[in-house]
Amino acid sequence: MSVTLSVVLPNYNHARFVGRALKALLCQTRVADEIIVIDDGSTDDSVHVIDQIAAEAPAIRVLRNENNIGVIATLQRGLEIARGNYVYFAASDDWILSDFFALALRRLEADPDVGLFCGEAVLVDGTSNRPFAVRPAVRPRMSAGSIDAAEVNKLLRATDNWILTGSAVFRRECLAWAGGFDERLGSFADGFIARKVALRYGFYFEPKIVASWVVFPDSVSRRTARDLQRSKYILDAVPKLIAADSGFPSWYADAFRDRWRFATCRLALQADPIERTVVLELGARSAAEKAKYQSILDLLPRQPARFVLMAWLWYRLRPTSLTALLRTMLAIRGLRLALGFRSGRIPGMTAATAAPGDA
Repeated sequence: MSVTLSVVLPNYNHARFVGRALKALLCQTRVADEIIVIDDGSTDDSVHVIDQIAAEAPAIRVLRNENNIGVIATLQRGLEIARGNYVYFAASDDWILSDFFALALRRLEADPDVGLFCGEAVLVDGTSNRPFAVRPAVRPRMSAGSIDAAEVNKLLRATDNWILTGSAVFRRECLAWAGGFDERLGSFADGFIARKVALRYGFYFEPKIVASWVVFPDSVSRRTARDLQRSKYILDAVPKLIAADSGFPSWYADAFRDRWRFATCRLALQADPIERTVVLELGARSAAEKAKYQSILDLLPRQPARFVLMAWLWYRLRPTSLTALLRTMLAIRGLRLALGFRSGRIPGMTAATAAPGDA
């Protein structure tokens, strides 16, 4: 029987979490035909945990990088190996809900023109294991359905970040057309390829939680926000690569630049203490504006300073449509979801995948 769905799961020093991620993959109502686990030179007990689970799961293929090459290169290696018509890129510290693959494949098979399926993800605090938000922050549509390429182009002018890699299943042939993962893009490599596929083929969106996204204080995005040089590199390199790629509209490089600037400053403002240098260097566009930001940070207590600067950055950079953001916020405040958050439970999450570090 030909392989239909492949999973690529990179792992690096996540022995505490990778067992949970694998068990969630194996507990799917529609299990993947192959699960390619690539250990990227871990120095902890990861390989032992993975091998124990793989010994009882024929669908799992375990590979090892001789040296640590990074998550983007590891994802590309997995993509080149994957044999499925569809591909899911997992994360070793996240997990998915049990009906995710069944739903994604049903939608993709029913709508063969779209390039990918994407649902929603619940954000989980990595320390407390409690849910605290849902992403995407702005839904591309309020009900389940496909969004064609022309509509993607139109939507992208006002909003962004609707496609989360952890809650998306791609057609492999579309990924091949897009050129795979480019290491030069850093942490935006998966976002780049998702947008490029959507702009060419469209995608199917399901306003339903299908995955978790576990957030740690030292996550890649937060480390980037604290690293001024890395942030500046992304701000310089990625727009150039976008502008040089015919798969993107000509205006998107500038839109990305402003949205990245806002997102990085937001994370820097959320840090404790506030990463002042990042906010001043990336948020301010002139010496006068930098002086104004410095005064706010010096004169106001931390929380009011955060609020004032976030509001000003929003006004200056316009990262997304405020109307669309508020509409999504109202839509996800349903009674079932609200009650689940108050109790610390994630709707649809099984006990088998809930325990942190379960291996």
